Amino acid sequence: MLTKITVGSLETNCYVLSDDETSDAVIIDPGADGDMIIEHIKQLGLKPGLILNTHGHFDHIGANAAVKDEFDIDLMIHGNDVMLLSEAKSHAAGFGFPGTPSPGPNHTFKDGETITLGSMKLTVVHTPGHTPGCVCFYKEDEALLVTGDTLFAGSVGRTDLPGGSFPTLIDSLRTKIMPFDDNVRVLPGHGPGSTIGHEKRTNPYLVELREEG
Repeated sequence: MLTKITVGSLETNCYVLSDDETSDAVIIDPGADGDMIIEHIKQLGLKPGLILNTHGHFDHIGANAAVKDEFDIDLMIHGNDVMLLSEAKSHAAGFGFPGTPSPGPNHTFKDGETITLGSMKLTVVHTPGHTPGCVCFYKEDEALLVTGDTLFAGSVGRTDLPGGSFPTLIDSLRTKIMPFDDNVRVLPGHGPGSTIGHEKRTNPYLVELREEG
């Protein structure tokens, strides 16, 4: 089962992926509103086992501490973004928002790694550019790609923040996103969902890459 909870002032998409048979659940990007996320999970009777962050910006990690403490579960993020977890307050202040620092991760992951919880398997796809440790999570059996702030419906993540790089992001799109099949569903960090095929046809950044051949 897949559910989406939109949280915080920047309307971040928090995704909960769960096993229909065992109720094991993975929480991706609990960015804010920890009480709401916790209540949602309890109402569904799920058994959360992991928190995964697509990257370390404040609007994607703000409820890490609350959710982690409530369920006593592990937190994982790419090693290149670990430093951002403790900088959430100063990062958020730059946008005029309060920020909640995150505890450090129990584990870090790398490109191509498979994260397993019960029968669920997610592949880590490292897509730097928005941040050095930005990743997507691919659930092959359901053709789902959680893209965080790498790819949105009709756009891509900004690269003007510290650690961002537009050439690096474009390379990530070219080498990591474009190879996915058209039917793969895109679950972005903000805004509506899409598919890889639709983005290849309509997203100006992917259209340009497709035209490059």
